[in-house]
Amino acid sequence: MAETLSLNSAVLEKTRELCTLILKSGEYTDNVSKIETFFADEEAQAQYREFAGLGEELHQKQHEGTITPEDVEKYEGLLKALKENPVTGGFMTAEGTLNGIVQQVSKHVGKALELGRLPEPEDLEDSGCCSSGGCGCD
Repeated sequence: MAETLSLNSAVLEKTRELCTLILKSGEYTDNVSKIETFFADEEAQAQYREFAGLGEELHQKQHEGTITPEDVEKYEGLLKALKENPVTGGFMTAEGTLNGIVQQVSKHVGKALELGRLPEPEDLEDSGCCSSGGCGCD
């Protein structure tokens, strides 16, 4: 992929500053700590892998139309157990939080480029299909 901005670009410099700020923030450090705790716990990882495998299995069953209420109940039980376990629950929360940071920053930058100005809070609100009028439901 070709570089769009030069290495000395002011935009890249400000991007580096933003990255530094994020890496020093409590949101980042607290959540990375939870992720590191998870990766140090083999039992928690095994429990999470079991859940992920069941999720894939149920996705396939749903696609085939063979999923049962018992399958869903088992999945929900494993999910509840994961959330109640401080290590796996912390990992899942941390993963969601870090992904949310990425999405939020990306959304702000993308919207600014789209609008040609800093986005206002209302510009960043999620809008469904019909708010654009492009789906024929208006």
